[in-house]
Amino acid sequence: MTGADARGFDVAMNVRQWFHRSARTNQPQSDELPHQSPEHVWRRLVVGLSLGLALVIWLALAWQPVIAPDLRLGQPSPRDIQADRTITYVSAWRTEQERTRAESSADTVVYSRDMSIPIQQRTELKNLLQTITQIRDDPTLTKAQERERLTSLPNSTLVISPELASAIARQTDESWASVSNLSLELYDRALSENRYMLNDQKIAELRAFTLPYWASLQAETPEQAELIALFSGSFLKTNQFIDEEATQRRKQEVRDAVQPVTVRILEGESIVRQGDVVTPDVLEKLEALGALRTKTNWASVGGRALLALLFASVFGAYIVVAQRDTLKDVRPLLLVFGLIALAIVAARLIGPLGSQWTLAFPVALIAMLLAALFNVGLALMSVGLLSAVIASLSDNHLATAMTLSVGGVAGAFLIGRGERSLLFFISGVAVFLVTAAAQFTFHLIAGALPVFDQALTILAVSGINGALSAILALGLYNLAGQLAGIVTPLRLMELAHPAQPLLRRLIREAPGTYYHSVAVGNLAESAAEAIGADALLLRVASYYHDIGKTIRPFFFTDNQSDRENVHDDLDPLTSAQIIADHVREGQKMAIAAGLPSQIVDFITTHHGTSVIKYFYQRALQQHDTVNIEDYRYPGPRPRTREQGIMMLADSVEATVRSKFQAGCVISSREAHNGDGRIRDNGQTLEELVTAIIEERVRSGQLDECPLTLRDLARIRQAFITTLQGIYHPRVDYTPGKPVI
Repeated sequence: MTGADARGFDVAMNVRQWFHRSARTNQPQSDELPHQSPEHVWRRLVVGLSLGLALVIWLALAWQPVIAPDLRLGQPSPRDIQADRTITYVSAWRTEQERTRAESSADTVVYSRDMSIPIQQRTELKNLLQTITQIRDDPTLTKAQERERLTSLPNSTLVISPELASAIARQTDESWASVSNLSLELYDRALSENRYMLNDQKIAELRAFTLPYWASLQAETPEQAELIALFSGSFLKTNQFIDEEATQRRKQEVRDAVQPVTVRILEGESIVRQGDVVTPDVLEKLEALGALRTKTNWASVGGRALLALLFASVFGAYIVVAQRDTLKDVRPLLLVFGLIALAIVAARLIGPLGSQWTLAFPVALIAMLLAALFNVGLALMSVGLLSAVIASLSDNHLATAMTLSVGGVAGAFLIGRGERSLLFFISGVAVFLVTAAAQFTFHLIAGALPVFDQALTILAVSGINGALSAILALGLYNLAGQLAGIVTPLRLMELAHPAQPLLRRLIREAPGTYYHSVAVGNLAESAAEAIGADALLLRVASYYHDIGKTIRPFFFTDNQSDRENVHDDLDPLTSAQIIADHVREGQKMAIAAGLPSQIVDFITTHHGTSVIKYFYQRALQQHDTVNIEDYRYPGPRPRTREQGIMMLADSVEATVRSKFQAGCVISSREAHNGDGRIRDNGQTLEELVTAIIEERVRSGQLDECPLTLRDLARIRQAFITTLQGIYHPRVDYTPGKPVI
């Protein structure tokens, strides 16, 4: 065993002793999963039974035929059907057709009119014409000034363009008087002939045809006619409106007035011939004759109910046994069961459209979402359940179910955690290729090589399946994560961008804290990778864990630089409360900014309930009695492996940096003299990291998080390796020495 290995083993043994000495520890000492509480078991049981009940209702009761199996609405009839007796019945379908026809009549529309609108418009027209006349009659204006005044007239109904102003200016006084009088006359005539009720259609007809025709009959020149039609038509405005309430009453009156339609069918009368399309009228006649009544096959219903319960029981048992730690809360359980239930409903609706539509159904979407959000095992089990259900919905089409299943497996294996959008594209391509290959395989098994048209159909259907799976999975990824209370890698990468408002504020107002957070992220990420924890979550959480320091940045040594320490003038209790408040303030800021709850939990737990020792010791020196609880962080203590790593990384980074700056830490090479004796002027990096971990374990701060002894040893080594890369000895570049 090497010296490094021996030291690592000694640390592991020391940590084991610390755990045995800690009377408060209640975390698991091995890799075994914690015992489930009865509450969690009952939650899973209730949700599982709900899924089972839903499957029973859908798979069993929904199978009751509405029409005869060989007659389908909109499809050709497979046989001739004649009436076996004479009957008379009231046709609901024909009655509804008559009522719809009656209420659709134009006479049922009730209009109202506003007589103030045409009066107001005529006044505006008259005022405009009078204003133009005044401008024309002004002897002080030149022609150019006259045109300029005309184009600047404020009027929302008719805007006078330079071309129109020129045409007006060219008119003689007699011609303009004729234009003014005829414009008003034609405006009045248009209203009179339409009984002073105008709508958009009538106005369009008047402007396009009627007014230009009337103007051409009375005007002396074509230019006059255009001006008259323009002025008279521009001020026409709709004053006829549909009275919705009165119209609805009128339609209802018309519907109620329609008498029920009675139909008489004679014995021997042909209801439908073979090859004729089955219409609602045909189905109604067959229903009246009793030809569509079917007997309930209770044995079949019971069998399908048992099948549904079997599916639900197997899946529920898998959740309880294999996914008890992943799906321990209700929200992820509901998401998983909700996705499966929606997929079954969609498959039930798509199934009657044909096998090709079923093959295009994106089952891989469920697999990709569950694999990215939870794990591959859950995704594969869900795909297996869905494939079995779809097979039963498709009259046991095993080839269809297996094709969809292998496509879903391919998508689940390649999606990973969905860290990048490219992974969704790659998974979609894999679904396309595997689904197409499976369909070609089953064609060959059937003994027939697909022809060109069949091959194109296979490729098209597989392409639709892969594209829909990738696009929908990418679009629903973050939404599904929010519904399940899971922060996705894509969301984490968005939060890690320095453009985020909280990070911008941290960089601007507390730069020292920001660089401390980056260093903590480096340590936490390396430790997470060493024990298989969520490294990306820890990296992002590290950036935000100290955002509360932006409230009072200069009360923290990270940001004091050359400033005087403000705590020198404060009593220890006030200083301790200010220091502890950065946890509370950070929690408030994170919640207000809409950060995921997982990130907020890191803010509240990264100090746990540890004591603010510096100010506690100062208080002991100044007072006879001190309540230690006044000098604790608010907590709670870390509850997950990632939160435990964050606490250790934060303490290690801050302590090692301060020790190095004070010259109290030396490298391993400097720790030994030539005779092998350890120098007494500082701690080694390994000793300091070990001491920090020892202190956290002894104080019980890691009691509630499931970090094992093996995890702590690996975390320690990851910290040391990372810190050695940061604080390694520099090369002496003394003049005359070779540069290495």
